[in-house]
Amino acid sequence: MKKKICTFFSLVFYICVTAEDENCPTIIKRNQWHNKPVTNVNYLILPIPYVIIHHTVTPGCDTKLKCTSRVESIYSHHVNDFGWSDIGYSFLIGGDGNVYEGCSWNQEGAHTYGYNKKSIGIAFIGNFQENFASDKMLEAAHKLILCGKSQGILRENVRVLGARQVGSTASPGLELFNQIQNWPEWTSQP
Repeated sequence: MKKKICTFFSLVFYICVTAEDENCPTIIKRNQWHNKPVTNVNYLILPIPYVIIHHTVTPGCDTKLKCTSRVESIYSHHVNDFGWSDIGYSFLIGGDGNVYEGCSWNQEGAHTYGYNKKSIGIAFIGNFQENFASDKMLEAAHKLILCGKSQGILRENVRVLGARQVGSTASPGLELFNQIQNWPEWTSQP
């Protein structure tokens, strides 16, 4: 039997996570790559209707050590160069096939102007303008979406979009954008 673990954030807002959910990928928790607390948090209203796919336009990574370092570097760039209070992405997908927790399921990110309050942002670590994301990365991302749906965090009919569909950007890179169009949750219309 699976055990539900609920976290209450206010009188009307909480998240329940099913322990050992077979739909969930390996998620490297935030405290495994970063130890500074977040100071300015806005919470999302669940269930979330959109997932926005990005790429980081950085070198890729293929080991947990390299990916952890890359995620910390992206965090530093967002906080120190952009002046944000946290990393902008909800989750990042490494070339090692792991999912790295950013601002997570319930906190508003800074990944897609106009969609931050109604989406999670999943960033693939690397540049996918001319390169395909590996099957391992795609599987981790899709498993993360299934995990969110199974836990009621994402709407059952969640819509997946490339950031380029809703903003002036080349993200998630042309090749990755072509790959996500094969996902059942992808939609051509926001």
